[in-house]
Amino acid sequence: MSEVLIEKIDRIEALLLELSAKIDNFLGFEEITEEEKEEVEKLKEEIKKGEYLSIDQVFGD
Repeated sequence: MSEVLIEKIDRIEALLLELSAKIDNFLGFEEITEEEKEEVEKLKEEIKKGEYLSIDQVFGD
C-alpha cells in the first residue's frame, strides 16, 4: 500500500474512534432499549481496551 493510502486509512480509523466516543450524543439514543444500551456500553469498553481490529488487520496485505 502506498503511504498516502495508509495515512488516509489511519485518518478514517481515528475518525471512527472519535465517533464511538460520541455515541451517547447520537440522536435517538434515548429511544433504544436497555439491551441495546448495554451492547453500546460493551462496544465502547472493548474499544477503550483496544479490543477491536484495525483497518490494516481487516484489509491488510
